[in-house]
Amino acid sequence: MIDLIFREYDIRGKVGSELNPDDVYDFARSLAYYFKQLNPATQKIAVGMDGRTHSPHLKEKLCAGLLDSGLDILFLGICPSPALYFALHTLPVDAGVMITASHNPKEYNGFKICMGTTCVWGTQITQLRDLFKRRATLGATTKGSIIESPIVDPYVTWLHDHFKQLVGLQLPMVIDCANGAGAAVIPALIERMEWPNAQMLCCTIDGSYPNHEADPTKKENMRDVTHALATTDAVLGIGLDGDADRMTPMTKSGRLVRGDELLALFCKSVLEEFPNSSVIVDIKSSSALLELITRWGGIPILSPSGHAIIKEEMKRTKAPIGGELSCHFIFADHYFGFDDAIYAFLRLLELMRTTGRSLDELLTIIPERFGSAEIRMPCPEEQKKRMIAAVKQFFAHQRDAEFNELDGVRVSMPYGWGIVRASNTQAMLSLRFEANTQDGLARIKKDFFYALSPYFEPSFLYKYLELKDQI
Repeated sequence: MIDLIFREYDIRGKVGSELNPDDVYDFARSLAYYFKQLNPATQKIAVGMDGRTHSPHLKEKLCAGLLDSGLDILFLGICPSPALYFALHTLPVDAGVMITASHNPKEYNGFKICMGTTCVWGTQITQLRDLFKRRATLGATTKGSIIESPIVDPYVTWLHDHFKQLVGLQLPMVIDCANGAGAAVIPALIERMEWPNAQMLCCTIDGSYPNHEADPTKKENMRDVTHALATTDAVLGIGLDGDADRMTPMTKSGRLVRGDELLALFCKSVLEEFPNSSVIVDIKSSSALLELITRWGGIPILSPSGHAIIKEEMKRTKAPIGGELSCHFIFADHYFGFDDAIYAFLRLLELMRTTGRSLDELLTIIPERFGSAEIRMPCPEEQKKRMIAAVKQFFAHQRDAEFNELDGVRVSMPYGWGIVRASNTQAMLSLRFEANTQDGLARIKKDFFYALSPYFEPSFLYKYLELKDQI
């Protein structure tokens, strides 16, 4: 296990070349040490896994290391990450490990770790890495025990019981599980909710992801949903990512809804119930979202990107809702305060039912902006900070430039804004641009082109910055 895989919010890498399964036993011994270091009373660990082909092997190695460290395991089976989080809130366990690489390609895998109900991230991941590198382990102890405790049925039952108003819903819809862990839940949920007009796509678990990548924020991965909306009476499309902690909807007209747009729709009803509340939004979010939150009596608070830090900020500010452009939606008004794609899907259905409006109609409330989706541009890990510094330096002498360096650098100019930040999950830069006019959008993109042009080929930048006219 190389240092590179110990990322900001989880442990994630290519199995074999970066994440060596033979190291996972020793990693689990060090993880047990870490858990006991944080809380000596730690004893029972919930473990879940997604449907990737190597997840069972990693599970065996992980569980062996935890058991040999004297810890007991509640094995939840194949399940989405939110089902593990659900277990942490509803079962007598002290910590949790989810074996997953979320939306990453099939050759990746990794671990999401929780202590209590809180994600382990940032400097805590660094501490865990250091413990593993020195092979820290607990002393001789009695071997722990493992109990099989499938979580999907209790999770589906909870959702059914808390959304009884949606039982028997006639809405024609299509749900694409992307052959990911959401496929462990959606068929059972549809049956329990008695939805006669719900169509399932890619709803068998297959870690080779034979149909498309498990990232619904990319339109090419929603092509089956697009086709179903165009050729059937379905009026709503839903795409889940690999571990079902993110959900992206598509309207009947084929519009792929961005995370900050859907968060705005959720915020309206939440702020009606919890006026003057904070709403935590990530640094890539549209100015339209910030404007609407303020208009509806909320307090928008920008946060660095990352579900763990947004959840932490929500706890600190007692915010009832938060979310990211990448389609993590976190509800703490009537839920446990973690990102859950399936719960968010049900909240969207509830919103459509109570308003009697289609998703296309609901979106008309959002002020018009001209902007890009998140752009993920390949960049070597060791060059990420240099690229961010280059953008800041380019704008440093421009009188009207305003900077937000909460996460990377977000530069606001009178004609538009752009952001560049380091991806926490891949060797990528994350960029986004927005303006009130098409001309403003083109101008802010060109600024970033010039800022980055000393380091990348022009054709590369034309492609990723989506520049229509050559400069």
